[in-house]
Amino acid sequence: MTQLEFWPDYGAGPLWTEDGKAADLAVLGLPDRLVERLAVWNGQYAEEKVPLPGSGDAEWLREGVALLRRTREALGSSFQIVVTEPWWDEDPI
Repeated sequence: MTQLEFWPDYGAGPLWTEDGKAADLAVLGLPDRLVERLAVWNGQYAEEKVPLPGSGDAEWLREGVALLRRTREALGSSFQIVVTEPWWDEDPI
């Protein structure tokens, strides 16, 4: 099983390999529309979008949670998508 971390960032992301490199969304086998939505959403990233230390952007965070869920569903059991922050509505690792 391949492990990827879900974390948006400036430029690359939102999926990262275990060695800290941006995963190429186009080669993961994700549907084209999902790849496009992930890229657009990640492209909107700004530090004030995440709740560090403020409240963040609730709409952008909700979209991220939905995209995370869709990504996990699309990749299935071949991939484990982990998160390290509680605002993704998951248990952090």
